[in-house]
Amino acid sequence: MTDAAVQFECVEKRFRLFASTLQRLRDVFWPFGRSRYVTVPVLHEISFTIPRGQTVAIIGANGVGKSTILHLVAGLIEPTSGNVRVHGRVTSLLDLGGSFLPDLTGRENARFFHQIVARNDGDAAAREQAIEDFADLGEFFDRPVHTYSSGMFLRLAFATATCENPDILLIDEVLAVGDARFQQKCYRRLREMHERGTTILLVTHVVFGLAGVCDRVMVLENGRLVFDGEPGLGVDRYYQLFFMSPQLPVHDGESDELRYGAGGAAIVNAFVSRDGEHAAGAFTSGDEARVVFDVAFMRDIEAPQFGFACSTKEGTHIYATTSSMLGDTPQPALAGERRRIQVAFRVDVTVSDLFIDLSVFEVTHGSVMVCDARMGVLHITVAPPLHCSGITDLGAAIRVVG
Repeated sequence: MTDAAVQFECVEKRFRLFASTLQRLRDVFWPFGRSRYVTVPVLHEISFTIPRGQTVAIIGANGVGKSTILHLVAGLIEPTSGNVRVHGRVTSLLDLGGSFLPDLTGRENARFFHQIVARNDGDAAAREQAIEDFADLGEFFDRPVHTYSSGMFLRLAFATATCENPDILLIDEVLAVGDARFQQKCYRRLREMHERGTTILLVTHVVFGLAGVCDRVMVLENGRLVFDGEPGLGVDRYYQLFFMSPQLPVHDGESDELRYGAGGAAIVNAFVSRDGEHAAGAFTSGDEARVVFDVAFMRDIEAPQFGFACSTKEGTHIYATTSSMLGDTPQPALAGERRRIQVAFRVDVTVSDLFIDLSVFEVTHGSVMVCDARMGVLHITVAPPLHCSGITDLGAAIRVVG
């Protein structure tokens, strides 16, 4: 048995767009006539291999082909050219409630799903009970599905799909639905499946926390695979595309810093300090720190804004803010001007390494244009406290009150 769960080899996918249903029927029943459709390319030369047991997130803007990749893996559509190889039993959660019969109850749909997808393998009663416990729908589990809210659909769909113990699980965006507590429950289930060796392909726009769930991130742009690698760097590339920076990100040859921007302003001389003047690289949790950096303006910018964020070495974002979010009113900058920016904060984290992102950008007519963004430009070490663990110190106190 191959070690690869999914393989794409130079996959192209194009769809036919017909102007009307009549033209579509004419193309089917009279293929010798003149074609009356427009070819819409979706995927271009996509190649990758996903080993068994790996969790992969596919991210990118709307319409770049993320869901198309999942549909190809699920076997719902065929590639126009190239090869798609899938090794293992696939369970997909691609359409919220789309696989359910609305007039059946949640319990009846769970049984139907088990009969069709799992082909009656295993203990049906135990699996049904597991679905009921995880979905936690109460009396609604025995009510028709058409009476469900979208959140109830998600609970039933996710519970049903993940209780089947598939070799490969496909999830398309549905984790954005539901309350925070159920989302936490879903991510915990994904981690459990990952530990059991399930291969998971996840399409999502919720990129915060991906580093804690995924082994790998793939980023699509205009139907092409533009990044395939470590989750933290993948999320950075996603933000570069999100902010529509025309300059591709580049890596500093002497560090792991990722830098991108449209130009017009540049961040220089960045350092972390205790007093705002002398650089320091080692801190203790709870210390006061100051990030100092200079911004050189190469053109007039009407309302420049500045961003500050920090992450763990795994790429988990701990904190992010901007000057405007903190109530600062942007002042116009002139070409040739230079400004010194200082960010003061408390190092209330319990991680040993902290990576700092800095940016300068402008917002015009509702759109954001990044002038310069330096991701991971600064690194400090932190001596964590002895009284707690995790990511941040919440200052908890435990007392016996009765």
